[in-house]
Amino acid sequence: MIWNTYTRCSSRKMNIVLLDKRYFLYFLLFPFMSVRQSLTKTKLFRALMLFCLVFLVVHFGPPSFVKPVRFVAMTIVSPIQKMTSFVAFKIQSTYEFFSSIGDLKRENERLEKERLNLLAENVRYADVVKDNDELRKEIGLLPRNKFSLKASTVIGRDISGMGSFLLIDKGSLDGIASGMSVIVGNGILVGKIGEVFPASARVILLSNPESLMSGITLDTDAKGIVKGEYGLGLLFDMVLQTDVLKAGSTIVTSGLGGDVPRGLLIGTLQEPRLSSDRLFQQASILSPIRFDRIHYVFVIQEVL
Repeated sequence: MIWNTYTRCSSRKMNIVLLDKRYFLYFLLFPFMSVRQSLTKTKLFRALMLFCLVFLVVHFGPPSFVKPVRFVAMTIVSPIQKMTSFVAFKIQSTYEFFSSIGDLKRENERLEKERLNLLAENVRYADVVKDNDELRKEIGLLPRNKFSLKASTVIGRDISGMGSFLLIDKGSLDGIASGMSVIVGNGILVGKIGEVFPASARVILLSNPESLMSGITLDTDAKGIVKGEYGLGLLFDMVLQTDVLKAGSTIVTSGLGGDVPRGLLIGTLQEPRLSSDRLFQQASILSPIRFDRIHYVFVIQEVL
């Protein structure tokens, strides 16, 4: 009798637990049952109900039943997770690839600036070895690399496509005056200031046919005139036949007869030849910069 009584009590307790779970399931499913009236027999409703049912069974069902169901669910979901992870990885890889392109572009720009600066530095050191302060005083040449500079941004170009001039965002209000030298990097000559406006100025490039400037080779002291060839390049002309002119020689400004300081880098000489009248030597000049890609310049306002 005691055993029967215990069995009945245990059965009642289990029934109460099962009843509680049924009420709990009914309580969770009740909102969806009311929604079902407005979404009757739709695929969305069925999918939602199926999801809720699986969720409830997995989290509230008996362990002996939950484990195989969870195994089946993971078997179904696993390929989807793999595909999602693969797509996410590809998206991340693509993003990192394009980001790296931007980083490489910025790094290339930085290295190009360093190259130009080092090129100007090499010219300066070669000239320092050749000259000394006493000689500079005797011939009236001022020391280089001590300039008062005004940084400027290029806001316009020669629309004719000849590459004859630039327009910068500094003018007379900023102390810019006609004839001032314009450089990039650490001493590479671009041209000279031409017409000046209150808030802007025109830069006459070396490649402009109206541009004339005295130049000298560092290694042989050959002197001549640097002039533009209608936007096509630079020419070192009017060099005496008694001067030694060699391909590969570095040419800089001589500082004679004008506002341009001595020692600014112009470029490298190509193969020399005789002029058309066969009275002088001449050679094309390869500039270290692309005039059509200049975005920032420095105006030399004063040699200190």
